[in-house]
Amino acid sequence: MEKLLAFHFDETELFQLRQLAAAHKIRLEAVAATDYKQSLEALASGRKNPLTEPFTGEVPEENLLLLCDFSEKRLDKLLLSLRKSPVQVDFKAVLTPNNKQWNVLRLLLELKAEKDAYERQRRTPGN
Repeated sequence: MEKLLAFHFDETELFQLRQLAAAHKIRLEAVAATDYKQSLEALASGRKNPLTEPFTGEVPEENLLLLCDFSEKRLDKLLLSLRKSPVQVDFKAVLTPNNKQWNVLRLLLELKAEKDAYERQRRTPGN
């Protein structure tokens, strides 16, 4: 079932994301910072592990939108709508077999590393 998981958005942004999601008939869930140690799969399925400690650290500055169970066609439509939307999304990611056991903090580290590598490559002369 298609679902969007929203991490670290303010109330105004969440309202706008909910409207966008509703227009596409997609469920959107805002994830509490205390759940940032849960696996992405657990969050997507709604079956959190009760043995996982709540996250109590400093919440990363960036927001994240995790896209779960989208067909390529539906994903393309959603991404186009997001580009036209006034909501600033720092990171977008798709739930995959490779990242489903990660938690939000690990996913953000990976996304930041990819972004940094891309920026370094762009700044390298000859590219």
